[in-house]
Amino acid sequence: MKSSSGVRLVFIHGWALGPAIWDLVGPRLEKFPQARVDLGYFGAAGAPAALSDAFSDPRPGDILVGHSAGFLWGLRQRPDWAGAVAINSFSRFCLDARGRGCVQLAQLRAMRTALARDADQSVKNFRAFIAAPPPGPANAAALAEGLALLADFDAAPQLGNRPLCVLAARDDVLAPLSEAENLARTAGGTLALSAKGGHGLPWTAPKFCAEKIEAFLNAHGF
Repeated sequence: MKSSSGVRLVFIHGWALGPAIWDLVGPRLEKFPQARVDLGYFGAAGAPAALSDAFSDPRPGDILVGHSAGFLWGLRQRPDWAGAVAINSFSRFCLDARGRGCVQLAQLRAMRTALARDADQSVKNFRAFIAAPPPGPANAAALAEGLALLADFDAAPQLGNRPLCVLAARDDVLAPLSEAENLARTAGGTLALSAKGGHGLPWTAPKFCAEKIEAFLNAHGF
């Protein structure tokens, strides 16, 4: 059964991950039309078609559902989202002068260095850190472009007044709870917390994600 509201959920995965992270969430929201973005981090370089028709054929009811850095990527690409759901995400990745962010800039530089030295091992290490399944062959160029976004991109000015829901885990090893709170507070959005799930809520707590996404859509009349 499909929703008649005109809503389409556009799922965007985070850095060093792929669209398969939504395999346990998407079916739980099957009444809503869906599209998945593939940022091309594995295998051959992603062609424009891999980014889905959410960008070649944008719709007024498109809802951004972004995991981690995928949320920031989606905000950078389109200013016209009808609403947004941020999962394990943040207002900034690198800490700014006000203390907003997740890591020191030096840590991002270290990630860049490790990626340039051995892309496959760098990705394996990162995915082990966030308890994600092992990856396929890494596309170093696409991964480097993904890290470049994290240096200074700030989600706050891009949020506007659109409805926002932030999903976070108290035991997230990468994105601190303070960043989830910053993100929700900036746009007057809602924050839903899972006691567990780490930095991988789409695959560790898919039921939690799906229920909170559907509740958010219903609350805002989508």
